[in-house]
Amino acid sequence: MNTENFSIPNRIPAMTLSGVVLFPQAMMPLRIFEERYKAMLLDRLKEDRIFAIVGERENVSEEEAHLELPFGVATAGLIRVAKENPDGTSFVLLQGLSRVRIVSIPQEIPYRILEVEPVETIVDEGSFGLRDKITLQLERNQDLGGEVTEEMLEFLAPLDDDIAFVDLAAYTLCKHTLRKQAMLEVQNLSKRATMLLSDLTNENDRLDLIKQALGGKQDDDLGFN
Repeated sequence: MNTENFSIPNRIPAMTLSGVVLFPQAMMPLRIFEERYKAMLLDRLKEDRIFAIVGERENVSEEEAHLELPFGVATAGLIRVAKENPDGTSFVLLQGLSRVRIVSIPQEIPYRILEVEPVETIVDEGSFGLRDKITLQLERNQDLGGEVTEEMLEFLAPLDDDIAFVDLAAYTLCKHTLRKQAMLEVQNLSKRATMLLSDLTNENDRLDLIKQALGGKQDDDLGFN
């Protein structure tokens, strides 16, 4: 779905969530059950259908825990689907639109509103050729029995936009919240792609060692921990 025609307002509502990172272009399913977010959803559906997903900082003090301290970079998203459930909760499918940097938090009640500025990805010369290297590691991961599937490869391959390619691969495959947040915050595509390539290569080397230890055979009963 095309997201290029949507401009990001200077002020947008936000959901602050622990352990969650959204990337541009990615689709995120959400269950809306808190009263503040129910109110936010109703307001958004009446207006531009845009709100942000921002990660909540970890390892904060007990005194700061109730403040839901956000990371400095979030992702503004567009509500693609909203369906209210019989129990009063709602299902929302949010598609990432753009990275945004949080300038301030001008409102907390009835729900958090952020003052933001867009963060554009810098496509530098260092990013050239990294997509091919990432693709090779994605294919290697599939061959080694990793998390990459044929469907994932078929989805990523036709993407003309290298930024979307890296973001969607990182969003799908990176399982560690802080690492994913770090990738979100990196502005240069070459550095972001290098981080993804490094993670994929390390995981594939790990899987390869396991495969060698098993004599080249996959053991479906072995847990890769």
